[in-house]
Amino acid sequence: MSNKFVTLQEYAQHFGLIVLSGYQSLKTRKIQFMQINRPGFELTGFFDATNKNYIVVLGHREIIYINQAKKEDLIKAYDFLTNDECPAIILTWNQECPSDLLNIAKKKSFPILSTGMSSSNLTNATFSYLQEKLAPTTSIHASLVEIYSMGVIIMGQSGIGKSETTLELVKKGHKLVADDRIDISYIRNELIGEAPELLVGEMEVRGIGIIDIKRLFGINSLVRRKKISYVINLVPFEQDKPFDRLGNNVQYYQILGVNIPLLNLPVSGARSMAEIIEVAVTNLKLKDDGFDSSFEFENRMNELLRKKREI
Repeated sequence: MSNKFVTLQEYAQHFGLIVLSGYQSLKTRKIQFMQINRPGFELTGFFDATNKNYIVVLGHREIIYINQAKKEDLIKAYDFLTNDECPAIILTWNQECPSDLLNIAKKKSFPILSTGMSSSNLTNATFSYLQEKLAPTTSIHASLVEIYSMGVIIMGQSGIGKSETTLELVKKGHKLVADDRIDISYIRNELIGEAPELLVGEMEVRGIGIIDIKRLFGINSLVRRKKISYVINLVPFEQDKPFDRLGNNVQYYQILGVNIPLLNLPVSGARSMAEIIEVAVTNLKLKDDGFDSSFEFENRMNELLRKKREI
């Protein structure tokens, strides 16, 4: 189980829930699972298959059953559902809370909440909200720029020029997401990168210091968060070090278990890295669309060699 959690107070405030009981425990109750429990089995007295850590939702179906069930059976169910592990019980459709349930909850300081949302809407909204809040996260030291609508990480050793290259890309009309540190979350099968709140829109440039990108280049020069598509790794140029001349060796950089296409670009003083990165991103997009320049080159070369052999 993940150690990440959302307090019940934060959850209740986000959805504007009405607190019927247990107000004092909102700060201490933790939500660690995205799933919702509709307690059909529990209301009939079957408790063996219950996950006590899920939020419990009482909708129209549950209240209809409660209104027809025996009081002594319901008392047992209410006592079981208002346990220490359960974050809260939520009534949807602005339904009135059964009096016996409310009395038990008040004695235990157990949170009973209410909303005008339908059960299905609350379930879907809760899942989307908690999926983002409880998502696996990590941080890396690099820059993240939106280039031709793609989220591109620019990384490399200290002093190689990541921030300077990022600044040049922003000057050319691309958009900054994060500089120096990227907070990355795995949400809905995608890696989403953003800047830490303190560093949003800020860059550190050697010799200048901290600069405000929005004030320098306008609000359209920034993007708050972006799906990560590619990784560009800036490496020192070494004369004798072999590099992939054709670009047909596919490499990946792994973040939170997800493989992202990686391209190593050698840096030298005579090269405009911003322009080379623009070309690299365009080429990677073409590969995603099914066109591989290196593959096409090899095909043409093989065809030329075949024709020469036939002469």
